[in-house]
Amino acid sequence: MRISLLLFLLCVVMAAPVVQADTVNYGTFTPGQITPTKKGPPTIWNSFDGKKRLARTTFKDDYYQLADRFQPQRNPLYCGIASAVIVLNTLRLEKGNIPSQTALEVTTPEEMGAKTIPFPAYSQETFLNEQTDAIKPRDVVEMKAANAEGKYDPGLTLQQLSDMLHDAYGLRVERRNASWEPKEGVDIFRNTLKKFLREEEHFIIVNFDGKQLGAATGGHISPVAAYDKQSDTVMILDVAGHKNPWYWVTVTQMYDAMHTLDGEQYRGYLIVADRDEKESRDDAR
Repeated sequence: MRISLLLFLLCVVMAAPVVQADTVNYGTFTPGQITPTKKGPPTIWNSFDGKKRLARTTFKDDYYQLADRFQPQRNPLYCGIASAVIVLNTLRLEKGNIPSQTALEVTTPEEMGAKTIPFPAYSQETFLNEQTDAIKPRDVVEMKAANAEGKYDPGLTLQQLSDMLHDAYGLRVERRNASWEPKEGVDIFRNTLKKFLREEEHFIIVNFDGKQLGAATGGHISPVAAYDKQSDTVMILDVAGHKNPWYWVTVTQMYDAMHTLDGEQYRGYLIVADRDEKESRDDAR
């Protein structure tokens, strides 16, 4: 009897399927959107490990400000515009100094007083305007027309986005192209994250090649939300909501993805802040 029981248990064990540990958790990434790289895939922000990093890090002030103003890009060409609108609203919406976007205002019927309902928030629909046209015409940005050289050049480069935020929207912008060799550039980028992600006045927008991270996006732009020292990873609020969730990636991987050419210039990152009242007054003179 005892021998029969042992034989039965042995057969059950041998017949049970072998379960292998899932060493890669893709979370809400779907097949074809992200692929493993030699350095491993990004860690999804709301996975177990992702939430653990966000909970323990002290470099996350920007996350709590940006998350409330986040919006995914409204079309495949608007990653830079979506990132800019998120940061602009984060800097100015609570201060109440954003002009109403005329094109988005609503007028009530005459029976209701024909009143105008304002929309005092920056929008992807109204970000491009006559001032930004001086930097890059909106028809070229949206691939509705070729540029002056007769070539199609949709979207925005890091420099063009920087110029629009500075010239058209009056922000203080420092552009850093990732032209340093990785050994030096990674340290500079890491120190920048530590400096600005624990205060409320500056925000970081990164321009990178998503394929370097295993993502489906090529040249891409998104805001940075947090940095975790223990894992040496940075959290990206990816605006390509139709493709990717937010995720953590190592600082080295992100720098390598920025250390790629976009035309003749390296990609990189922007450090963005609002102008103070004195600067605004000086510009108005």
